[in-house]
Amino acid sequence: MGEATAQRVGIVGLGRMGLPMCVRLSAAGFDVTATDVREATRAPATASGACWLPSVAETAAAADVVITVLPGSVELASVVTELTASAARGTIWIEMSTVSPPVAQLVTAAAGAAGVRALDAPVGGGPAAAADGRLLSFVGAQPDDLEAARAVLGTLADRIVHVGPPGSGYAVKLLANSLWFAQAVAVAETFTLASRAGLDLERVREALGQSAAAGRFLTEEVPALLEGDDHPSFPLARCCEQLESMLALGDELTVPLELMTVVSGIHRRALEHYGEVDGELLGARFVAERAGVSFS
Repeated sequence: MGEATAQRVGIVGLGRMGLPMCVRLSAAGFDVTATDVREATRAPATASGACWLPSVAETAAAADVVITVLPGSVELASVVTELTASAARGTIWIEMSTVSPPVAQLVTAAAGAAGVRALDAPVGGGPAAAADGRLLSFVGAQPDDLEAARAVLGTLADRIVHVGPPGSGYAVKLLANSLWFAQAVAVAETFTLASRAGLDLERVREALGQSAAAGRFLTEEVPALLEGDDHPSFPLARCCEQLESMLALGDELTVPLELMTVVSGIHRRALEHYGEVDGELLGARFVAERAGVSFS
């Protein structure tokens, strides 16, 4: 990582993704301030070289670029007013959470009223990708706002896809996640059937990887599923939340989403079965286990 510009960066949210982002930006030479509702985040933030502040307002007021990376819609909605009231006009706000369409609209409206230049830039990739600057970011923003944010965003994401005006990034991330969850269920059903048919699952994966069904999910995610890795960097409850947001968007736009309704129902039953635990592939695991199949 080379020398950073003089931009002062504030980070709101020091969880699984926010903390490695904080560490990376500090190491890149940015003047970083950070906050979180959990006092326990102070020590790791300051160890990275960042200045920890006790409130969203102070963090926003101290920054040229504010990043919010929060667990979901409720958490983001709770800080919007405080952030926009405290940030100076012209502040760049890079919003990296994955949230529902109504909260996305709240962000855009509040930022516009306050003269804050907001980008929705939800990301794909886990904590390791955040630490290494290998995230994928779907950006909804005005082109000049994206360019103003590029030095900071490019330190965290090596793939920045500008998908349209503000709000577009949220929508594309919701589409991407919902399609991923649907693939997880479809693949789990397929491999459950293969298992019950007595087939070698690794040979099935290799064969399907050369067929018309080939894709990144088969090559990159199925090995984890077969090894018992449920991708615990993401909570099952958040999977359910995002699928429900997708269904709500379908209702709003009068688009019947029959497949996504089934996928959402399977994930909701998985949540009822496993409880509030972490695991992005637990919906797929549930499909297999209710048929008496264990992949690992």
